[in-house]
Amino acid sequence: AMLKEVQELADKFKVEEDEQYVSPYAHLEKATVLQEARIFHDPGAVRENPRKCCTVIAQLLHLQNTGQHLSGAEATEVFFGVTKLFMS
Repeated sequence: AMLKEVQELADKFKVEEDEQYVSPYAHLEKATVLQEARIFHDPGAVRENPRKCCTVIAQLLHLQNTGQHLSGAEATEVFFGVTKLFMS
């Protein structure tokens, strides 16, 4: 019974062969994401808009996972920003 339920869920969410999944982050620009990451330095903005912070972190991870590496200065700025974020 449970196997049938799992199979029905799999069928429900199955992607057709001719459909291509496009990531919502497919067209991100590194400079834009780094600019948005400055929100981490503003504790008020962090408290008022935690969803934005989560989105920016997801975007940073996407950039990293797609091979768009940060320079030393960029990585340092993001590191301290995220550190401030988690302290907020």
